[in-house]
Amino acid sequence: MRWSIRLLLLIALLAPVETRAAGPLDLTVEYSADAVVGTGEQAKPGKLWRTPKALRLETQEGGRRQTVIVRVDRSVAVLLVPEMRLAVETDLSGLSLTQALLGASDRLKSTSMGPDSIEGTRTTRWRVETADPKAGWFRGFVWSTDRGVVMKIDGEGEHRGRRGYVHLLFRNVKVGPQDATLFEPPAEFRRLPVTDTMLDSLLKGMEQLERMRGGAPRQ
Repeated sequence: MRWSIRLLLLIALLAPVETRAAGPLDLTVEYSADAVVGTGEQAKPGKLWRTPKALRLETQEGGRRQTVIVRVDRSVAVLLVPEMRLAVETDLSGLSLTQALLGASDRLKSTSMGPDSIEGTRTTRWRVETADPKAGWFRGFVWSTDRGVVMKIDGEGEHRGRRGYVHLLFRNVKVGPQDATLFEPPAEFRRLPVTDTMLDSLLKGMEQLERMRGGAPRQ
């Protein structure tokens, strides 16, 4: 799939949102975890750091590391572009898909499917779905612990007519305080504020560049 769609879906599903009503994704601890993005031969390693106020997700695409930082306390999502020493910032409330998924409780439907075990960890499997005429839609499942630690995400969604799939598995979860510097762009990176539309255009351009460079096949 196009990784820009996956990026938007991951932000929407993993980022805690303070304004929404209590739900299955509420987090009450800080933790880190190893991530497996995708399935089968297309699976790629990643790393997640989370607190109730922020997250950092590092993944690999086309042999390049991709990092997104979300600061809920500042309502900002940041995409790091290391080769350009650039931190692309956008208002979290401007990410329409994120708001459609988690920004309003009347748009997010979550149904408990009962207890399940992921990587030996006791979880609850939730069926999650939402639809927004302007932003897009998502349908799938989220496995989370009683403290809000997400262990698995499996589903598909669409944003502005572009569909993508999300397959995420988390393992080696370590609960404990996280280094605050993980949730800040490097000091030497130039910050570039962009709108939701500008971010979408930037991601499309990066996709095209990856294809020209002979990047990894889409998932």
